[in-house]
Amino acid sequence: MTRLKQIEALKKAIKYFYSQIEPHDCGWMHTTIDGIKHRINVLRKEMRKKLEKRKLYSPSFRLNYC
Repeated sequence: MTRLKQIEALKKAIKYFYSQIEPHDCGWMHTTIDGIKHRINVLRKEMRKKLEKRKLYSPSFRLNYC
């Protein structure tokens, strides 16, 4: 599964948990949502690093840079 699809699936999970939250006894859902948000941020950072790496090492970038 690609990182982008993982992010989409995690966002759907967040929406589900938000729809299930009740006024009391749902602290664990808030904790779960925070953990999922953290995982989304990690995946986004990994995507950015991979994109930056491609830009730095792509032949067209080196030709334009020189």
